[in-house]
Amino acid sequence: MTDRQPSQPSIVTHRREIAPGLVTLRFRNERVARHTTAGQFVNVIPKRGFIDPMLRRPFSVYWTEGDEAEIIVQSHGRGTEILCNTREGEALDILGPLGRPWMFDSNDYMTAVLLIGGVGVASMPLLTRELERREVPVQTFYGARTSNLIAREHLKNLQLATDDGSEGFQGSNVALLRTFLEARRLEMPKIFACGPTGMMRAAQSLAAEFGIPCELSLETEMACGVGICQGCPVLNEERVFQRTGRKFRLVCTDGPSFQSDEIVL
Repeated sequence: MTDRQPSQPSIVTHRREIAPGLVTLRFRNERVARHTTAGQFVNVIPKRGFIDPMLRRPFSVYWTEGDEAEIIVQSHGRGTEILCNTREGEALDILGPLGRPWMFDSNDYMTAVLLIGGVGVASMPLLTRELERREVPVQTFYGARTSNLIAREHLKNLQLATDDGSEGFQGSNVALLRTFLEARRLEMPKIFACGPTGMMRAAQSLAAEFGIPCELSLETEMACGVGICQGCPVLNEERVFQRTGRKFRLVCTDGPSFQSDEIVL
């Protein structure tokens, strides 16, 4: 988690368009680049000194190398549109790294199953890198509306699913994963999932049906990113409430990753 140091101005060193309205931004920030663990995020003001939009936007750290880090941004509102149009040499206001990382050090699995929906890909390259360092087998099930929205960099053993059938399996990535589980093609799997809420609910149900561990990295709007505003609650399952006395947890500080059987989506 973050030590709550002040935000830093971070110069954008490279901008790359993957598809219309989908870009990666690389920026220089030693703290984020050196101290981020897979699954953590940064909270960003689109341009240094901006007060409109006032609130930060959370983005999983997509990649790190040396003193630079990278985020992936899809334009779907005013703030993200401004970010997508950021030019090299401009400065972002970056707070982070924030949140808890993926729980990839657990001993309850032998095969890591990365289940990705759309821009849920954001935290998966760093997770892939960490798993490879630990020599854990990885299978990646990546779903998108169409093939040109797939960000393939730094991923391994891709199984693709597209809504329009332009590449790979036509249908959802969850349906594709089901075929692998039914055929017992994955040895002691654990699902690491990030994507739209509907996909995450489907992953929850699939994991419960097959009795396998599953971790969900939640995507949600937030303001402060450090637990002060209480603006990103997630409902605990009843048994977690009974054990902890907490009806809700916060995505920013208790997550963004949660065990799928401990929360209600």
